[in-house]
Amino acid sequence: MKLRGLVTLAMAAQVIVTAAALLASYALTGTAGPRGFGMAQLVAVVASGVVAVLLARLCARAIETSQAKRAAQSADPAQASADSTQMMQAIVKTALDAFLQTSENGVVLEWSAQAEALTGWTRREAVGADVVDLVVAAPLRAGFRQRMMRLVPELSDTPTGMRFEVTLIHRNGDRILTEASSTALRLGERYVVNTFVRDITQKRAAEEQLVQAQKMEAVGQLTGGIAHEFNNMLTVITGTIEILADAVKDNPPLSTITKLISEAADRGAALTSSLLSFARKQALQPAEIDVNELLEELAKLLLATFDKNIEIVTKLDGNVWLALVDRGQLSSALLNLAINARDAMSDGGRLTLTTRNVVFGVGEAVAVGAGYAGDYVEIEIADTGTGIPQAILERIFDPFFSTKEVGKGTGLGLSMVFGFVKQSGGGIKVDSAEGRGTSFTIYLPKAETSALRPTGYDDRRVVGGAETILCVEDDRDVRQYVTVQLESLGYKVIPAANATEALAIAAEGAPFDLLFTDIVMAGGINGRELAEQMVAARPSLRVLFTSGYAYDSLHAQGRATMGAPLLTKPYRKAELARMLRRSLDTAVDSAGDPIPTPYSVQADVAGFLRKQATDRDGR
Repeated sequence: MKLRGLVTLAMAAQVIVTAAALLASYALTGTAGPRGFGMAQLVAVVASGVVAVLLARLCARAIETSQAKRAAQSADPAQASADSTQMMQAIVKTALDAFLQTSENGVVLEWSAQAEALTGWTRREAVGADVVDLVVAAPLRAGFRQRMMRLVPELSDTPTGMRFEVTLIHRNGDRILTEASSTALRLGERYVVNTFVRDITQKRAAEEQLVQAQKMEAVGQLTGGIAHEFNNMLTVITGTIEILADAVKDNPPLSTITKLISEAADRGAALTSSLLSFARKQALQPAEIDVNELLEELAKLLLATFDKNIEIVTKLDGNVWLALVDRGQLSSALLNLAINARDAMSDGGRLTLTTRNVVFGVGEAVAVGAGYAGDYVEIEIADTGTGIPQAILERIFDPFFSTKEVGKGTGLGLSMVFGFVKQSGGGIKVDSAEGRGTSFTIYLPKAETSALRPTGYDDRRVVGGAETILCVEDDRDVRQYVTVQLESLGYKVIPAANATEALAIAAEGAPFDLLFTDIVMAGGINGRELAEQMVAARPSLRVLFTSGYAYDSLHAQGRATMGAPLLTKPYRKAELARMLRRSLDTAVDSAGDPIPTPYSVQADVAGFLRKQATDRDGR
């Protein structure tokens, strides 16, 4: 009920009560007129006054209650607004993303603590400044301002806001790739733009690493398969050309032709070797390597061969760990990088070789493409040359991609380095800009104390033998060639086209001294699995592997054939003969474990006997 209605009702009630009281008093006393006012009328007037006081107090309370409600109603919006403002400020302060508020013209109105951390500009410096001048590179500012002029109309038509990517500049000059989400808020006759900004630089780098790894893996599978088939053909070519060369050695013109064919085959073998390095399918022999020693040797070589206007600087950590890597392949990779650096410094410069120990967490390992988190040896090769343009930086590891002139390279150098490092379980990154030089950083796994150094090839005189060899090769041409070569060396040969046929031969009880098998074969059972089954049945059986590419590297073999040598295709007759004797001349016991030959321990025995004699003479 309204206040005016309440007062009117109270006054009407008062008049009615007073009139009723007087009428009742006259009715009781039976008197009327002025002289008829007596005690009864007095009581009626007092009663009416009491009623009036009660009505007045009731109205006063009603008025107070109404005023309190109005005051509360008028205070609630202000309190709600204050609470809402406080909550919004708390959200902005605790948000993981940076928050900035600008006017329609790009003047900063609000700048959160996260914005300070993202850009390097403090709130005091940012508020009142032009946001474009603060965080946009100078060459892009004009275009960015034009874009901002269209931003507010677009946002006003899109209540949910807009999300976009933009590259900002940190106060120190670093580029930051960000994802921004903006909304427009109308305040009276003007608009303000609220923007949340998230740094996605690391996220985008990880995505690019993944895409690059997937691309390299796909190309690697293709090149590995091609190299495998090509190596099978080269095995036949390089082997048969030796036979032809021996047959025409007394005919100079024909001898010259066979030499040309042989040299071309060698170049083809070198090309497939580079392809296999990129595809991470080459046969590696990892060992504990002192990278400082290797880099010192490389520096001496570079000083002797590079122009004098190129300075060679070494910054080697004296406490660097040993790395588990193939020494020959690492040396080739570092030399390749050094030659590229020399070509980039035609007018002279500085080549710096650096080593240090690094420990990676999961995120850091992923960022450089390393195989796992842990301890790595870092090798950096940095030059002060022309640098690599950003447009081609992403393609430098692609096979056959090269910026050199035709005839000055195959374009496989950096791809070989990339493949070797990845196959070794390490990572590689490149940092370059035009006019600022280039630095390649290689990360190699730290060697454990249990790492064993593989034994080298046997360099003894090439001889044949009279043993029986089970030769398993699924390529018909290669099988025929190998059979001829083995028989020319004096061996008896049992050929088999696949693992199933070889197992059937063994099941029939055919005697043979050595299993010579290709690793990659059709039919469901590869050469490694075949050797495991045969060695399990014949512990003393010798095994020699061969492959056009070592996708099944030595460390991935089973326990029974661990340490069995690998002859990579293509190979010459002399290499085949040496590897056969190396496999057959290793003495084994009944369990198949190698035992020392009398010749290998003779020097130790003689020394032991001399020491005993000396001790006796001394006593």
